[in-house]
Amino acid sequence: MSLLFTFQKMECAVVGTWPFSIEAVQVASDLVKLNMDENDRKGCISIDAVEKGINAIEGNVKYGEYFVGCGGVRNKQGYLELDAAIMNGKSLEFGAVTAIQGIQHPISVARRVMEASPHSMLTGSGAQTFAVQHGFQVHEELMEKKDGNPQSTGHDTLGLICSTKNDITVGVSTSGMGGKEAGRVGDSALPGSGLYTDIESGAACCSGDGDVIMKHCPAFRVVHYMKQGDTVHEACDKVIREISRRSQIKFDLVIIAVDTQGNIGAGSTLSVWQDPNTKEEIHGFPYVVWVEGMSEPEIRIQKCLNSLKV
Repeated sequence: MSLLFTFQKMECAVVGTWPFSIEAVQVASDLVKLNMDENDRKGCISIDAVEKGINAIEGNVKYGEYFVGCGGVRNKQGYLELDAAIMNGKSLEFGAVTAIQGIQHPISVARRVMEASPHSMLTGSGAQTFAVQHGFQVHEELMEKKDGNPQSTGHDTLGLICSTKNDITVGVSTSGMGGKEAGRVGDSALPGSGLYTDIESGAACCSGDGDVIMKHCPAFRVVHYMKQGDTVHEACDKVIREISRRSQIKFDLVIIAVDTQGNIGAGSTLSVWQDPNTKEEIHGFPYVVWVEGMSEPEIRIQKCLNSLKV
């Protein structure tokens, strides 16, 4: 017996990891609002919104202290290597680039991989070659070796989810942890670990200690639990609890998620987050939300679940 999946029209929503994503959420939501009445049969609006929202952060060096984009932290050898990925929930198409150098907007190259390559992920010099072949410019200043702080660690990956009335897309972009080995790839650009989406249930993306996160595939698990009938809040809580119980160490993991009705949820093992720029301390995981009907995005706080029994 074959089953034909049908879905109700979704509510429009955009969600981003961390307070610095407010510009990305604003750009993405503005694009959604401009096209809200279109049918969007090909899912281009949600893909465009995620790409353009993340572009706004990647290309601005002031966001580098959040481990994203052109101003991001360097690897152990002093070079800037960027990871990015994008996935569409309607088609399940996926594209990623990892350890790419010299490219201002890696999320745009990831989209090009998704749409124009027979492969789903390209890395290192191969990713750069592909980018050049498809019209992207290599910026020599981004290729230069620079002295940095090899002890700088952090994992404030930019993650962005956009749901429209007919589609859902998720994307991520990061420079990875400071002082990493050349060629190191964390969870961010890995499908199922740093991001995942399926229009039958929703989307999720994660930030935190990528070398640990990738062992647990939290993004896929959240989406899977929503498909099994859990609410977005229940799915996020369940994954955080399961991973906290199973892990042998305490580590940072935050999750944002959106279901097919535009409901938003989050989960966190993070007790306190300190803004690298303002040094303000926030108790819990701050993330940015825009939903249809809101005039502008707002910051919400997800409290840590580490103090709860798991």
